[in-house]
Amino acid sequence: MSDINNKITKDYLTGKATDREMEQLAEWLAHSEENRKDFFGMELAYHLGKPNPLATSEKIEEAEARLFNQIDAYEKQKRSKGTFHFLRYAAAILMAVLMIGGGLFAYLYRSEKTITVAALNEIKKVTLPDQSTVWLNKGATISYADNFEGDERKVNLKGEALFHVTKNAEKPFIVNSDGASAKVLGTTFNFNGQSAEGREVISLIEGKLEVTGLNGQGKVILHPNQKATVSKDSKSIKTENEYAAVDAVWRDNMIPFNNMQVKEIAHILEQLYDYKIIVDSKLDNKKTYTGVIKKNKDIRNVLDGLSYTISFHYTINNKEITLSE
Repeated sequence: MSDINNKITKDYLTGKATDREMEQLAEWLAHSEENRKDFFGMELAYHLGKPNPLATSEKIEEAEARLFNQIDAYEKQKRSKGTFHFLRYAAAILMAVLMIGGGLFAYLYRSEKTITVAALNEIKKVTLPDQSTVWLNKGATISYADNFEGDERKVNLKGEALFHVTKNAEKPFIVNSDGASAKVLGTTFNFNGQSAEGREVISLIEGKLEVTGLNGQGKVILHPNQKATVSKDSKSIKTENEYAAVDAVWRDNMIPFNNMQVKEIAHILEQLYDYKIIVDSKLDNKKTYTGVIKKNKDIRNVLDGLSYTISFHYTINNKEITLSE
């Protein structure tokens, strides 16, 4: 069974599935691990869109009891191994949904050894077993062992995430995606595994990072304010010097400036907004500025805020901005 129709999915989610539909669903879930994870994602998205009350231990026990009563009923009626295992799996789904109602992480899947967390429509903060912190951008998913046993700390990433890794020289931290791998001892970096044109971009904010292409692109070492672009198509890794903190602005929408001159600030704004910015030669470009400013959809609001500190005027002509005295 390669696919499942929308009616069966909808009937199950709304509690209207027939015995035959339950059997078809169980057969599809038994077909592959990927099917089970996909369905868990649909189940999770459906319940996240509903106003779930705060889950209590009593509610969890009650829900679990109801579901296991269904298991017993199906076991007696059908003696179907596939259906039995599916309903046990559904119990885990319901437990996860109740946990989400209590404000916990959005678990897509959890076994004795693996935890998978997804950020659906909001940025999600995740604390790993070693107390490392990960911020998942919208749509990103991370999987990791629930105890980080062994000689390495490995996580698998789909999408974009910002990592702040707890230092442990004896136990390297490794992030794997479809096309690249990043190995660290303790550092802060942004890993974008879904950038345009089949590229993955890893930007190092602090520490030291070893980036490896998983399709024959080779290996590079990054230092702070460097980024590596791993191309799946050309099978190459390109490194460049950039203010890496810019790539992590999505986390809190704050643009940081650290001892930066006007031209450097202008370059950062060019990266964040689709404008070319020209700095008049009469502006004092020797002074440096440190601080943060909130990113706004309209660059005018950002320029207005900066102008109080840097003291400049600006003019906008189509997609070109000029900063002057």
